[in-house]
Amino acid sequence: MIGRTAPPGSTIGVVAPGSPPETRAEVQRGIAWWEACGYHVKLMPGALEQDGWHAGSPEVRARDVQAAFADPEVDAIQTMRGGYGSAQVIPLLDFDAIARTPKAFVGLSDITALHAALLARAGLATFYGPSLTMFGEPSPSQFTAERLLQVLAGETTGPVPEDRDRLTVISIAGGSATGRLVGGCLVDFIYTIGTSWEPDLDGAIFFFEETGSAPIRIDRALLYLEQVGKLEGVRGIVVGELAGCEWYEYSSAPRTKTLENVLEDRLGGLGIPVLYGLPLGHGASLATLPLGVTATVDADALTLTIDEAALLAS
Repeated sequence: MIGRTAPPGSTIGVVAPGSPPETRAEVQRGIAWWEACGYHVKLMPGALEQDGWHAGSPEVRARDVQAAFADPEVDAIQTMRGGYGSAQVIPLLDFDAIARTPKAFVGLSDITALHAALLARAGLATFYGPSLTMFGEPSPSQFTAERLLQVLAGETTGPVPEDRDRLTVISIAGGSATGRLVGGCLVDFIYTIGTSWEPDLDGAIFFFEETGSAPIRIDRALLYLEQVGKLEGVRGIVVGELAGCEWYEYSSAPRTKTLENVLEDRLGGLGIPVLYGLPLGHGASLATLPLGVTATVDADALTLTIDEAALLAS
C-alpha cells in the first residue's frame, strides 16, 4: 500500500513520536525551509510537548500520528526527530484506520520501529529519510534536500544516488538480488525482534545503518542477527553509512578490526550480495529511501535500484 505524491503546494504534517526537538529555533528553521520550497507545514498539537526523554506522553504522541494520517489537509508526514520512544506509541495506533488513508511517512533512527510497524500492520511503504530538525541546521545538505523533494514529487524508482564527494560505495560480496527492501537503524531494528511488528526478512533486501558505535558493537549486533536466524532468508544486504562507527572513543575494545573487516567477516560468507557505502543514515547527506517496496541490489555494479513505485501520482 502506498500514499500519494506531495509536490510543492502540499502540506507536511509534523509529528514527534520519539524525543522532542532540542530547541524551538531549529523547528522554526525547519518550517521556514519547507515554506521556502513552496510547502505548507502543520505541526500536530503535541509536536512541541516534552515529557522527560519523550515528546509528550505515549498517548499524546500516538494521537498525533493517528491524527496526521486521518487529517485531509495533511499530504505527507515528517517526524520531528528520532531520539527515543517511538515503539511506545505502536500499541496505541489503529493501523486499520491508517491503511485507509495511506500517506508518505518520513523519518529515521528511532523511527525504525514505526517503519516496521506501518509495514507489518498496515502494509504501508514508508521512507527512511530526514527529520524536520535536520532542516533546522543553519546549512542543510543540498544533497539531502534535493533527494527528499524529488521523492515526494514522485521520483521514487531508479538508482539510489551516491554521494561521491563523501563516500565510496564498495562491494563486500558480489552478485545481485531482488526483494522487498526492509530495515533501518541497526540497534533500533534489533529491538523489533520478538514484537508483533518484527520485520519479515525472508526473501528481503535487508538495509541497515548505524551511528556513534564502534566496530565491535556492529559485530555483536550482526552476530546476534545471525544467531537468532534473521539472516537466513535474506536475499541481499545494503549497508548504508555507519557514521561515527569506525571508532568510538568510549569503547574499551582494542582497535584491531575496521568496519570493513567486520562486514566481510559477518556478511561476506552468506552467499548473497552485500553493498556498503550509500548515503543512507546519520551522516552529512541522506538519500531518502523507500522501504517496503521491491528493490534490486547489484553488488557488482555497486548499485541499489528501487523497482517499485512508492507513491501514486496525486
